[in-house]
Amino acid sequence: MRYELFLAKRYALTRRSQSFITIISILSALGIMVGVAALICVLSVFNGFSGVVTGILVSFDPHIRISANIVSDSSSKVISDIPRLTKEVAKLPEVRSMASVLKQKAVLVHYTLPKVVMLTGIAQEDVKKVSGLGESIQSGKVILDDSSIIVGQLLADNLATVIGDTLQVFSPIGMERILTEPVIPKTRLLIVRGIFAANNRDYDATNAYTSLNVARDLFDIPEGSATTLELRLNSINDAPNVKTQLASLLDTSKYHIDTWYDLHTDLYNVMEMERWIAYIILILIVAVASFSIFSALTLTVFEKRRDIGLLVALGAEKKNIQRIYLYQGLLTGLMGTIAGCIIGFVVVWAQQEFGFFTLDTSVYIIPALPVDLRWQDFVVVSIGAMVLVTLASLIPSRRAAMTRPAEALRWE
Repeated sequence: MRYELFLAKRYALTRRSQSFITIISILSALGIMVGVAALICVLSVFNGFSGVVTGILVSFDPHIRISANIVSDSSSKVISDIPRLTKEVAKLPEVRSMASVLKQKAVLVHYTLPKVVMLTGIAQEDVKKVSGLGESIQSGKVILDDSSIIVGQLLADNLATVIGDTLQVFSPIGMERILTEPVIPKTRLLIVRGIFAANNRDYDATNAYTSLNVARDLFDIPEGSATTLELRLNSINDAPNVKTQLASLLDTSKYHIDTWYDLHTDLYNVMEMERWIAYIILILIVAVASFSIFSALTLTVFEKRRDIGLLVALGAEKKNIQRIYLYQGLLTGLMGTIAGCIIGFVVVWAQQEFGFFTLDTSVYIIPALPVDLRWQDFVVVSIGAMVLVTLASLIPSRRAAMTRPAEALRWE
């Protein structure tokens, strides 16, 4: 063991003659411990909520959505070569399933209650391939024939409709010509066969599903065409890689490719910003504790001037003296960081296993505060804490290295 580290351990771990300095060092380590533990817990909660949100969104959204690039010509919004596109996409081993989907806005009317919705046309056999609709049915069944429609829970409440009611569906296709010529909007009468709850108010209030034939008729889309091709992958983590492969495989001037993340970029950007704000605010706790280390080391250097003078007289160089006090500060910070990581791990693990912090299920869709441990958080938090500790230890250690042995030993 190098003597610098040996002396640093003696100074950091043994009782000093000045109890005040010892108290400051202990409080510094405790401050770092609390800050690191709080960061681990808070980041784990953010991870947990992010996982819940992703699970809800991806249960209905595809892992990857391929759509036509939108230009001035409205016909280009439709993918006209679905069979060929399907063959190209099927070449990728990461793709588990796919389905062609017709998705357009429409108006649902029940009695005199109108509601603008996103109407999705999909084959009944494809529902389970790219959507969690089947697992979210609250009442009724997944029936998507030419006379049926499935609506969200909040949409059904807003329209005051139940299973078996008839809804009138109006298509907006051709309505742009209403000012120049008489236009009769396309309409269909559909029976409500199922009501789903996606645990997402936006989805439940604005989405409805019907068959491909009904959607084609309402939106004037020919056979073999669709507005999107939706893919489910073997793993959601493969989405960025598959998007890159599809971009090289397909003509990106004709097709637009979105991953599940791209479909909700604004939401995830806000969540990421909140995560970083929380990290910055809580790292200030560690910064305050690091300033305490600065104070404790400064007082220690003053107290140990005689020892420093003796070491220099015995041949120690400036860099050796600096290392002693730098190591002392790092040892204090390291003890606080390790203790904080252990406490953070225990608290998060206990919440995962036992759910001590419960939530009101009448308000939230989950019974307890969600958490998710990630090793990356431990690395980022530990590095951030140790960087602050290192910066706080540099100035006192340099001051110790500048001590002149003649002045330090003059009165000894």
